[in-house]
Amino acid sequence: MSLASLAAYTQHLPGPPIDPMKNGIFFVPGSCNPYSPALIYRDAASAIISLVGAALFVKAITYSNKIGKIESRDSRKLIHSFAAPVFMLLWPIFSHAYGARIFVSIIPIINTLKLILAATDGSGSASELAGAISRSGDAKEALGGPLIYALVLLFCTLFLWTDSYIGVVSICNMALGDGLADLVGRRLGSSNKWFFNESKSMAGSAAFVTGAFFGSYGLISWLTSMGAMDALDMSAIGLAVRLLSIAVVCAGVELIPVGDDNWSVPLSAAVMTAILLN
Repeated sequence: MSLASLAAYTQHLPGPPIDPMKNGIFFVPGSCNPYSPALIYRDAASAIISLVGAALFVKAITYSNKIGKIESRDSRKLIHSFAAPVFMLLWPIFSHAYGARIFVSIIPIINTLKLILAATDGSGSASELAGAISRSGDAKEALGGPLIYALVLLFCTLFLWTDSYIGVVSICNMALGDGLADLVGRRLGSSNKWFFNESKSMAGSAAFVTGAFFGSYGLISWLTSMGAMDALDMSAIGLAVRLLSIAVVCAGVELIPVGDDNWSVPLSAAVMTAILLN
């Protein structure tokens, strides 16, 4: 946090775009105003609020798992489903400075380090986190899907953030889509397995599409209404149809029994979003 603040104070981080209409993913030298002290205080405070919120959210689930209220597989998927969307709900509290993404990225960076610690340190809160995010209780599992999830979130936050719909849609399909598919599929999918992949169910796929679609549409509506993102020049129905199409395609990708869907799903969502929304 202090390094990000120092970089902003010394004007190594760009401030608000001079022309917001030309703001894009890639920074163009001379396209931003200086980072003012007021904006630095705002972004530092917002990062602290986000860190505390993220820690409380994860702690509530890991503690529930520790005392036996939630099974490990459910706690893992609850964190998977809702950690990133809840984090994105807080994006509007940050400033419009281009360099604000550095402050925002502190949260996924810290979570990535926590996962690495959970896989290497078998004591205290690290052990509690490992138990909540692993299927079998093996802490080394934190270096698999959970770490990929954290790195995808870091990439989308640092390089895409509110400049592009690609990050929001990719994260929602990865988090809400894939997470709810497992939670619902294990409960309602025993009698409706897909004939080509018996580890997946139609109920799970329906939950994937529902969660990814409503999550993407809801977060985009929230971020645009709060002024954090620019609204697309299309009708609400047009946006809904495109987001639903992306969710259906990603649900299909999730059924393919090859690779890790923590990267295949967001990558597919990113390609589809670039084609349909940007």
